[in-house]
Amino acid sequence: MSSLSLTNTVLTTLALTVLSTVFYRLYLHPLANVPGPRLAAVTRIWLAYQSRKGKNNTFEVELHRRYGHVVRISPNEVMCDTEEAVRKGFHAGSDYKKGAWYQVCAAPDSRRKGDDRFDLLTEMDKERYRMQRRTIGPAYSIAGMEKHEELLNGYIDKYAAKMKSFNGKWLDLSEWMHIFALDALSTFTFSKTLDYTNQENDGGNMKGSDMHWAYFTVVGLFPWLVELTQRIPRVGMYLMIPISLAFGLKVPTGLPIFPFCIPNILDRLSRLDSTAKTKAPADRPGLVLSARDPSGNGKVINDDVVEGEEKDLLASLMQLHSSKEDRFRPAWVLGISLTNFGAGHDTMTITLSAAMYWIARTPAVKERLVKDLRDAGIGPGAKYNDIITKVPYLMACLKEAIRLFPAIGIAMPRVVPQTGTTMSGHYLPPGTIMSVNPYAAHRNADMFPDPETFKPERWLHDGSEEGKRAVGQLDSCWLGFGGGSRSCPGQYLARFFVIKLLARLFGEFDVEVRGEPKFASWFSCHFYGVEVSMKER
Repeated sequence: MSSLSLTNTVLTTLALTVLSTVFYRLYLHPLANVPGPRLAAVTRIWLAYQSRKGKNNTFEVELHRRYGHVVRISPNEVMCDTEEAVRKGFHAGSDYKKGAWYQVCAAPDSRRKGDDRFDLLTEMDKERYRMQRRTIGPAYSIAGMEKHEELLNGYIDKYAAKMKSFNGKWLDLSEWMHIFALDALSTFTFSKTLDYTNQENDGGNMKGSDMHWAYFTVVGLFPWLVELTQRIPRVGMYLMIPISLAFGLKVPTGLPIFPFCIPNILDRLSRLDSTAKTKAPADRPGLVLSARDPSGNGKVINDDVVEGEEKDLLASLMQLHSSKEDRFRPAWVLGISLTNFGAGHDTMTITLSAAMYWIARTPAVKERLVKDLRDAGIGPGAKYNDIITKVPYLMACLKEAIRLFPAIGIAMPRVVPQTGTTMSGHYLPPGTIMSVNPYAAHRNADMFPDPETFKPERWLHDGSEEGKRAVGQLDSCWLGFGGGSRSCPGQYLARFFVIKLLARLFGEFDVEVRGEPKFASWFSCHFYGVEVSMKER
């Protein structure tokens, strides 16, 4: 056979393969009758192209408005926004596993088999996940948070003083909420801070976070590429470069906060014999940008932490390890401490920004909240438990703000189990990816009447059984921190920080906002374009 004939044969075979695949996916595939963009049914590249724009939240709401409650968004994936989908995919006891997308977030050391592996976001083994979550539970419960409340109070005092010094100057809302998150988390976790508050900027951490999540959001849509990169890094990276260029992505280089956190945490771990040999996860690209001397790095808040005294969260984790060495590995102490920053800083930022924005721009809500705080005698240094007990309206405001602007900006993928399922009349065979975008689900009027209106009152009840059931029904549809047994393990930490800061700011300042949010909607969602002014009362 001549080379020309061979070339023609190869090209013909390739063309027939492509055409038959397209025909099958459009007309014969089990999802062929599910409505959605035609190109989405043919190739996953369509979803990747849409995702690279960073408008997943609003774009996916529009898809539901155009095509209905079940939308086909790639050859083997549908997106749903119904109570049925939330219940089947996310409630406790669900047998829907996380989709392969999450593996793009898995660090190399967490992908290895062994007891040191600790990555709650990407852990696929349900039993291992439950065991690890139970193990860290005491440190991340509200009771665990309250052990370090005075440490947080001290930083909030400093932050409030900084706001007073601006005397009503218009500030970037998201950046200043991010500054709070970064300094509060480092103070609370290991009693040191880079003092972004006095620097009056976030050190470029949000820019780094956006780059990080933009890359993962898009690349994670190609599990085969992620798997190849993880198994054969050199080959995978050669493929990753043209794909990144094609989608306009930059390979993430890490966040400036991590080179500060890691040496300081390791310095503390070195003081305990059983954790002294813990090593930095140096094989995580971009995580450790430079090694620094922990002894002179950052402002010390509380340097008299000694073994056995739980003066900050790291001390509590070390204490947990000491009491459960057979179940709480040394590497886990470092892993969960870093997770506070990796998963906590941007989640806390959007949550605070959303609450500040919605409360301040809704006069009746702001007026009631300020009155409730005053009537309850909530002032500087108020205990978290006193705030939520005496001013339930504040928690209602927070949940409603999260409903409208959830921290997760993409549809969360789950895998339909071996039994298959029917969703809104459409049969989904085993192995189908069934995804739910919280931003879209929270705007389904069947679950949340008058969904576009900021209405904290919907989360309050009069104590009657009917009222409790109504709020319970809303709670069952709310995906603010994920759902069921795979909900965010750091949600109590986030609520603890956010409630305390909101009570302080709205109790002490007249808060105003201006501008409309412009979203960067990746897996983790941020918004820009809103300014805040705080004048002391």
